[in-house]
Amino acid sequence: MKFGLLYEIEKVQPWDDDSQRQVFTESLEQIKLAEKVGFDYVWEVEHHFLGEFSISSAPEVFLAAVSQHTSTIRIGHGVVLLPFGYNHPIRVAERAATLDIISNGRLEFGTGRSATFFEMEPFGVDPDTNRDEWDEAIRMIPKMWTQNEFSWDSERMKIPVRNILPKPLQKPHPPMWMAGTQPSSAFLAAERGLGFLHFSYTDPEALDEKVQKYREGIEKSNPVGEFVNNNFAGFTLMFCGRDDADAMSLAGPGAEWYVRATNTLYALWAQSNNESYQWYAEQFKKGQASTEVNVAQMADDAILCVGGPEKCRQVISHYQAQGIDQLIFLVQHGPTKHEAIMESLQRFGDEVLPHFKKAEAWG
Repeated sequence: MKFGLLYEIEKVQPWDDDSQRQVFTESLEQIKLAEKVGFDYVWEVEHHFLGEFSISSAPEVFLAAVSQHTSTIRIGHGVVLLPFGYNHPIRVAERAATLDIISNGRLEFGTGRSATFFEMEPFGVDPDTNRDEWDEAIRMIPKMWTQNEFSWDSERMKIPVRNILPKPLQKPHPPMWMAGTQPSSAFLAAERGLGFLHFSYTDPEALDEKVQKYREGIEKSNPVGEFVNNNFAGFTLMFCGRDDADAMSLAGPGAEWYVRATNTLYALWAQSNNESYQWYAEQFKKGQASTEVNVAQMADDAILCVGGPEKCRQVISHYQAQGIDQLIFLVQHGPTKHEAIMESLQRFGDEVLPHFKKAEAWG
């Protein structure tokens, strides 16, 4: 099993004139340390207008900076939004290929359609058609990367014959992924030969249906790209303290902040009447039923990876048992301090990662 980090670029209020620069600088320092201690991937979201939850509206710019301060860690769009109002497919192909080149072939191309109407509305993105636009773009882009004479003619998009440049360094093209949380989304990704980024924390046992749906779809996939990327990535929050009490003291408030903020996002997702978003509305209703957030219990239930090294190893083992290929952690949550995050990453690299890297080597 591989290990990755996900960045929303979170900065809680109050802000001063230096707050936004500071959080980008801290994120870069954390990623440099993560590479040093043995993490395999770093992913960054594309969000808009979400305030302190995420100021990551231009991930391709930050990931380009990451590529120049690292040398081995895989650099992931987690994700680039493909509905046409957000990003024209040609511009996506051009920017992603450039990032692959300047990172010396380390790009992981994660994609999505967006989840909140709050984000879609200013860009003119229609929740009733954004999945179709995503689907069309995900079929166009690998052709742009591999063909010298590309053209497209559909009801939504007409592109005359052009050679889209540059071409990515990885041949035939970078690995392609799709983000989602619903079992149906896992199957949809697998049908298209895409890796699946499950960017939502959950009880590891609740992943069973999604992992199963994904593996079923992979068996009969018709890849939109030149190859099948058979990879399922799980997600949770992580903080590795000296012991469980230390972790709860330093990261418990940040983890609770993130859980509550996520429920607020479900409220935004619930605004859409589109059938494909109704799963989110149901999650929002479940969240409304309970106002209590017990981070320690969520760690005991292996939902969150927050605790001492032994607790972290136990939680990861639960996820590993589900058969996922990569476990992605959010380490920058709410008011959790940068210095504490750096200590957590170092401790995780020293006392947790070797346990699983050794098992991987033996396997």
